[in-house]
Amino acid sequence: MKPKSKAMGRVACLLSASIASLLRGAGSFDEHPYSLSASFKTPMDTLAGLTDWAQGINYVYAITTVVVAIVFLAVSIPLVYAIRRFRVSDEEWGTLVPPKQVHGNAILEFTWTIIPVILLLFIAVPTWQIIFRQPEKHQVPANAMRIEVIGHQWWWEFRYPELGITTANELHLPEKTPVYFEISSADVIHSFWVPQFGGKMDALPGKGAENHLFFTTPVLQHPEKKGGEYYQGQCAELCGLSHALMRFEAVLHEKAEFERWATVFHNPPVVQTDLEKKGEQVFMQCMSCHTIEKTPSADLEKQLLAMTPPAHKAGPNLTDFGSRRMIAAGTRHNTAENFHDWVHDPSSIKPGSKMVSLGLPQADIEAVAAYLRYSTAKTY
Repeated sequence: MKPKSKAMGRVACLLSASIASLLRGAGSFDEHPYSLSASFKTPMDTLAGLTDWAQGINYVYAITTVVVAIVFLAVSIPLVYAIRRFRVSDEEWGTLVPPKQVHGNAILEFTWTIIPVILLLFIAVPTWQIIFRQPEKHQVPANAMRIEVIGHQWWWEFRYPELGITTANELHLPEKTPVYFEISSADVIHSFWVPQFGGKMDALPGKGAENHLFFTTPVLQHPEKKGGEYYQGQCAELCGLSHALMRFEAVLHEKAEFERWATVFHNPPVVQTDLEKKGEQVFMQCMSCHTIEKTPSADLEKQLLAMTPPAHKAGPNLTDFGSRRMIAAGTRHNTAENFHDWVHDPSSIKPGSKMVSLGLPQADIEAVAAYLRYSTAKTY
């Protein structure tokens, strides 16, 4: 990214800080730690682009800001001058004579037509350049990681075909790696968006309606910290009652750590306590919608996928549920209390949720919570 565009991004960020300061007293609508300050570390900050794709977009922002500022000054300065120079008093108002009316000045008409065209070209050319940086499917580098992104009402599914991994609401990525996303929807139009990684991309329903996104993941900002760096993601297309609650987290790892994550993901649940064993039995009631690798629920999913046409389960894959920071698509922390509230009455947390309440007794909810939160936790 060019130095001038970075400077313009900082100026725009400082201008927005005054607006954000008015919002700092507002409370978050859920438990997710959510800063409303306009700093470069704000989770939803589009000005702090980290990928090559995001920095290209910021470059266009910077050019547009400069052009708009020039137009603003070119209009406002003469306007202010004219207001001050030609103002009249109340006494003079009645003696004013209309100025001589002129029309058909070809030079003026040409000038105020050609200037906007030139200004728009200054914006259009770099915009085209950035747009066409996105490669066609056959142009994607051979070493790019392929990830299928599927939007659901109201959660996100991430599939890694080359790794045999399917997870939900946590997008795990290795640093400094080209990544190619195939983005689609299982129901209505959604929009995949990690602000610090780049622009929005619609997730469209229907076969053959996939959108594509390509970028190289950034370097870790704090490589000394283990466990990855988390970046806020959000659906950016109004998609129903719980659109605002359709969040996810992108987790950036160093490459070795990502490889460990991909390896241990396939480990079966480790059931140790009697409570977890009971929860394993209770989970049998959830198999029609959810899957955990190396359990009977995975065998059921294989049977569904072997059907013609293949059928997919309605709920998220829970293989790594115990390792996730959040539940309910990023709207609650992964605690026993929040898990109980979610299973007991999902629509109280996410209005219109497709997950139904099974009417499980308290003891069964505690058991399945122990099974999912502890037996499926991965150590990498």
